[in-house]
Amino acid sequence: MFAYVDETGNTGARLLDDDQPLFITAALMTRSDFDTRFGAQVRELALRFDDDELHASKLGVGRLEEIAPDLLSILRRSGPSFFASIVEKRYVLGTKAFHTLLDPAENRAVPTQVFLMRPVRMTMAFKFAWLLDSEIAQLFWDALMEVNASRAREKLIQFCGRVLERVERLPDARSREVIGEGLTWAMANPEAIDIFSEDKVARQGHLPNTVGFGNLLAGVETQSTEWSRPVEVIRHDRQSEFAASLAFWHDFYANAGAAFIDMPLGERAMLRRVFGSRLEITSARDSAGIQVTDVILWLIARSLRGQDLPAGCQSILDYSRRRGRQNVFTAEAIHADVAAEVERMEADEPDSETMARASQLYQIGEENRRRAVADYAAAKGASV
Repeated sequence: MFAYVDETGNTGARLLDDDQPLFITAALMTRSDFDTRFGAQVRELALRFDDDELHASKLGVGRLEEIAPDLLSILRRSGPSFFASIVEKRYVLGTKAFHTLLDPAENRAVPTQVFLMRPVRMTMAFKFAWLLDSEIAQLFWDALMEVNASRAREKLIQFCGRVLERVERLPDARSREVIGEGLTWAMANPEAIDIFSEDKVARQGHLPNTVGFGNLLAGVETQSTEWSRPVEVIRHDRQSEFAASLAFWHDFYANAGAAFIDMPLGERAMLRRVFGSRLEITSARDSAGIQVTDVILWLIARSLRGQDLPAGCQSILDYSRRRGRQNVFTAEAIHADVAAEVERMEADEPDSETMARASQLYQIGEENRRRAVADYAAAKGASV
């Protein structure tokens, strides 16, 4: 199978751009090469407007509406599937800050049990992100993107201090305790926190582009499994300034091991996606599939902004939704998912034996946490 990928809302490291709060990447997927089969027909549509490629923002609603029936006919004959990844940039920043600062693997003051259960971890992440305003969030992002290790740690300390000033705003004592102690420890031990990356591609790995691309590859993999066809080629629009980063992450996922990784509490994950595929960074001008994806993306973006579409354009969007899937990484979507999970857990009331076991595990976790803090302080003191 073949996949044709485009993106919109790319602001690079400028995550706090209010004009483009979302990063969206999408794929048109077909069993055969869409460019070979339908390239000439898509080009004929563009030639109606004296152009040699379709570009939705250039066409606008009016001219796109003129060709909508013919474009929809081409789509139906190609038998496609679609996938879209929608990423809220501010939510990426908030969760990235939480996982960077309060991961117990690095921050010895944070209880391991906070990260073991997804509902607890995500609820704590929501509370942490709630403490950040744009100015404070920018401090963290500047630290993460910093090219000098010492300056990165200085900015990290400033960030922790600013968030600590707001911790008392949290509604429950336990969250104030966990986040407050974690930030205090990070300020005192910034060298323990993995905040600095020398490599540019590694720094770009923190961007919404990477989150969206990883989600998109997972969507392409799902379609490959459903069709029982291996992914042959993924063609991505060359306009992306992160071509090297995309190539790195494609190689990372495509060549990952095939075994499942056992996660805490029975969760399992597999990193491998689109095994054996080839990533081609190419111009939209040379790929009808990318041009059609551009149209779909443009329609999705307008719909998310609440802008009305004429009947023909709406029919294309409706068709793509009927034959597609999407991954939504926004605060609202994740909150709804976690709330439903918490509701299911609360409906299954634990018995006294389970509660006693949970209390025991909590005490063990606290003892391990205190020991880890003491051991790190001792080792740090010995090295001075």
